[in-house]
Amino acid sequence: MRKSKRFKVIKTFDAIADRYILANHVLSFWQDICWRRNFFNHISDTLEKREIFLDVATGTGENFRYCPCDFKLRVGIDPSRNMLKIAKSRYPDAVFLEGIAEELPIKDSTVDLIAVSFGVRNFEDRIRAFAEFSRVLKTGGVLGILEFFPMENGSFINKAASMYIHHIIPYLGGAITGNFKAYRYLSTSIKNFILPGMMKIELESKGFKVVKIDRLFPNVYIFVAKKV
Repeated sequence: MRKSKRFKVIKTFDAIADRYILANHVLSFWQDICWRRNFFNHISDTLEKREIFLDVATGTGENFRYCPCDFKLRVGIDPSRNMLKIAKSRYPDAVFLEGIAEELPIKDSTVDLIAVSFGVRNFEDRIRAFAEFSRVLKTGGVLGILEFFPMENGSFINKAASMYIHHIIPYLGGAITGNFKAYRYLSTSIKNFILPGMMKIELESKGFKVVKIDRLFPNVYIFVAKKV
């Protein structure tokens, strides 16, 4: 992703911020709520300490609705100012920072949990972001990723899901938010993303041990990894 493309992505998310939560619920038939709950259930089983939680690509802060509430400090980071405005209004007890995954304004070895929900596809440099995650996490700290991936086979369910993602979501998402471009980008970013097996390899190359991979939907996966 070039810098100019990053700017376009930020501009797009700024434009849809006000309707983003509603669009996610409608487009997923409210399954995004179940996915996030399941995501944090998986994560909770692996946590050793609950002092600092960092939500990367936090958007409107939706993950704070589902994450364990017993963290001493909850921090969200996102490059979209309009998304952050909404997040701050929804979760005034959390700290929100404008920034990107590749350059986290966080000290080394201070974070117990990093979560990223549907944000890894938007990173400019995924490997650099994973290196940053490793830098700021404590040894034994947990990284959770909830993400869409390309379809891996041509089963009936996968074909139906693929048709919905690539042909229905761009129009329905555009109708809800008034921004068709944003949801064309969503479909394209899923189609062009890496496969789950490559994600595991990339995480392990940056000092993580992947302890859980769970498939929730034809192309929605949970990854839970620990810094070793």
